[in-house]
Amino acid sequence: MRLCVLGRQPYLGIAELESILGPDLVRPFGKGFAITRGNDKAIKQENLGGTIKIGEVIAIIRQTELHLMEREVMEILERHAIPKTGNTDHKLNIGISAYNVGADEKAVRDLLFKFKDRLEKKHISTRVISPKGTVLNSAQVQHNKLMGPSGSEFIIAGDERETCIARTISVQNITSYSKRDYDRPGRDIVTGMLPPKLAQIMLNLGSVKRDTTVLDPFCGTGVVLMEAALTGAVVTGSDINPKMVSMTKENLSWLSKEFNVDTAQANVMCADATTSTWKPMPEKVVSETYLGPPLHSLPKPHELENIVKECDRIVENFLVNLRPQLRPESRCCIAVPMWNTRKGLIQLPIVDNIKELGYSRVWFSHVRPGQLIYRRPDQVVARQLLVLVPRYDKNRKRY
Repeated sequence: MRLCVLGRQPYLGIAELESILGPDLVRPFGKGFAITRGNDKAIKQENLGGTIKIGEVIAIIRQTELHLMEREVMEILERHAIPKTGNTDHKLNIGISAYNVGADEKAVRDLLFKFKDRLEKKHISTRVISPKGTVLNSAQVQHNKLMGPSGSEFIIAGDERETCIARTISVQNITSYSKRDYDRPGRDIVTGMLPPKLAQIMLNLGSVKRDTTVLDPFCGTGVVLMEAALTGAVVTGSDINPKMVSMTKENLSWLSKEFNVDTAQANVMCADATTSTWKPMPEKVVSETYLGPPLHSLPKPHELENIVKECDRIVENFLVNLRPQLRPESRCCIAVPMWNTRKGLIQLPIVDNIKELGYSRVWFSHVRPGQLIYRRPDQVVARQLLVLVPRYDKNRKRY
């Protein structure tokens, strides 16, 4: 079993894992975690946008308060901190991250030093890495070598009934994310920038795998295509703005050199997503559609009404145009805008009429469709993720 520590918006991470593994192999755990079972090769840290850390589950305890299970936790950590080779000549680096187990920073630090004393009584030289707060971030885990033979980070995570203890085996490579996000040559702040992690989540929700052909009809600066290329997919993109097309090509060329990725088959063109025809027919479609103008504050009601209408028109025309071009096995994940108002989030009217356009929404066992929303607290415009498949009758005829 694996314990996945999910990102800031955990529902997206759970849906991503369910898309990859299926619902039966994913179990939501506590606030912000999931326990998975099955083929370890199916979930690779570098391809997961919604999972911060992955740990090998080493124990589950029927208790949720750290101070009540301290002795048991110590014994479990000791069994798994010492290398299986038995070689303890080098110093061990040990860290602990505690989530939802009634512990504060002092309690975690005290546990660490008690554990250090316990190991050193066995003549095992130990260096402890104390978190600021109760959790070590990915950079601390990587920098202090808390994975592998030289050290361990132990995750102690609780839900309402039990506590899961896991030993970290991988963390997100924040250096690589930062490079792909900020160092790529083509960036456009005005039109907005899709985070690489969100692009990865969308690709996984769209079931994009190696050698899959994937289309992004609103490619912008090419973030979705870059992340798809990193997985080994064959990418096609288009955008109505020639400047965006030029940036995408530049970014794919940069990706090829910096990350040793073959983008020779990439096809990027200038085209209108509401009228264009793409050949060959796409297997998967993953795209952030038009989100409307950049908004730093909530516009007046009549202005917002016009923005919603314009975005709704573009997305509807795009979906109508795309539908006859899809294969029966095609799957789409598109990000459409939502607006954060004083009365709550406003979604596009077309979202409630997807069936009329010949699509069915993909339903997840552990996540409701209304939870597939990416937003920051201070943002006016959020992204709603729609996972769609073409509708057919029992005779495989289009609706």
